[in-house]
Amino acid sequence: MKTKILIILSVLAGMIACESNEKFLEEHPYGRLFPHTFYSSEAELELAINALFIQQMRAFNRDYESLSPALGAADDVTMAVSSWDVFQPVSGTDDTDLELGWERCFLDINYANGIIDNYRNAEGTMPEEKLNQYPAMAHFVRAFNYFWLVRFFNNMPKITTTTLPDFNVTVSPKEEIYALIVEDLQFAEQWLPVEWTGKKRTGGAPTQGAAKAMLAKVYLQMAGFPVNGGAEYYAKARDKAKEVMDNAATYHYILREHCIDLWDPYWILQAEDEVIYFCKGLPASENYTVRSPLACRPRENLGEGSGWEMYLAENYFYEHFPEGERKKATFVDTIYFKPREDGTQEVRHYTEMAAKHPFYKKEWADDRVSDWSWDRMWERADWNNGRSFIALRYAEVLLIYAEAQARADGSPNALAYDCLNRIRNRAKAGVGSTGAEVAGLSTEAFLDSVVWERAWEFAGSESYTSRWFDLQRLELVEKAATEWRREPDAPIAQTPTKKHYFLQIPSAEVVKNPALNNNNPEY
Repeated sequence: MKTKILIILSVLAGMIACESNEKFLEEHPYGRLFPHTFYSSEAELELAINALFIQQMRAFNRDYESLSPALGAADDVTMAVSSWDVFQPVSGTDDTDLELGWERCFLDINYANGIIDNYRNAEGTMPEEKLNQYPAMAHFVRAFNYFWLVRFFNNMPKITTTTLPDFNVTVSPKEEIYALIVEDLQFAEQWLPVEWTGKKRTGGAPTQGAAKAMLAKVYLQMAGFPVNGGAEYYAKARDKAKEVMDNAATYHYILREHCIDLWDPYWILQAEDEVIYFCKGLPASENYTVRSPLACRPRENLGEGSGWEMYLAENYFYEHFPEGERKKATFVDTIYFKPREDGTQEVRHYTEMAAKHPFYKKEWADDRVSDWSWDRMWERADWNNGRSFIALRYAEVLLIYAEAQARADGSPNALAYDCLNRIRNRAKAGVGSTGAEVAGLSTEAFLDSVVWERAWEFAGSESYTSRWFDLQRLELVEKAATEWRREPDAPIAQTPTKKHYFLQIPSAEVVKNPALNNNNPEY
């Protein structure tokens, strides 16, 4: 594995990628650093943390050359350029993208390992509580990467040290990976601050609330397939989500007034708001940030350029999406071309476009055009920009609690209904509205409502909370692929089975280390 070769050198390479100064996560100094003398001061730990988060941006802020295209196998997104979308064997460009996504995540893990292994070099230079904040951030990021990877690959290598590993390392069972994720987040929960100030807050550093919310998310995933932790883990998810909700005022978590507030403009984020954790985008000039507006724009030239049509909404999903503010904030279904010189303007419904699919609105905005608006959707966008990657929102905590409580206790309580109805009412007409509430449902019907609410609330490009992972943990992939698709959604190449729930480790990694072949022999 490339990710295992000279790990110490890779850590140091990352450290020299940025400098701690007035702009958190944005600087790129150059120099030579040595592991036996590094991590010995607050300034050096700051360098290491900055490098850690920059590498996280490189791993998660790309619309391709990452693992994200695999999410097209869900029923909310179709990707004409992706073989995963139709359950075909991965090869060619898709396999290359898979390899790059794998490498970038493991490089970030290696940076985290370097901090975790060596932060004690700075012992005595600052108070213990402050010192432990550095490994706490590293533990959070390591968990963040492993949780992303394990949901794609299931059984996979577990690397927790910067010591050069055996090149014949084998995969570890999923249970060990999840146990590491939980341990990392528990350490982060203990030592991260309630809030940051200054550049760490605006730069997206994780907080205590983020660690608790991530734990709730991980426990919910572990309750279902393939870990099958059941009621025990639903109870853990319920209790951890409740901790976040009980302390929402302390953590400054709220639901924004309207769904469109989250996406228009997408790139304006606040840590003390609905967004609990985000991967801050780098300047658009940094080639590793490619939250591209072109990825979800039509190929037709609207007047000043055309897009790639990489991410499109599946038609069944769009047609069954509840009407209201959230639907308007989620999709572009009417396309406005640049007005002609005579003042006339071409307007098309998505069914009249070549793609014949709605587009996801949250992907369109371009952070380099300060006055961009939906009134001028024909304006040209560039191939990359500096938008941030939203990974966790307060809305998800509410829905985690609603589902986990009902499953753990056997029926929904009043608070679970309140959590679900708060999301439903906002989706209809904003916070404080009414008319979308549900009540008196059977437990089965309530859970079905929550699962679909998650699908609609996080539809499209909210990759870390992808619909795919819900289909996977609830064993609904087969049903989604056959009952919840229709033409002109891409026809599937084969009916999925459990073996399609997970990816094989990239072929380039297997060539270097044959012990990594067939990481899921049980399916």
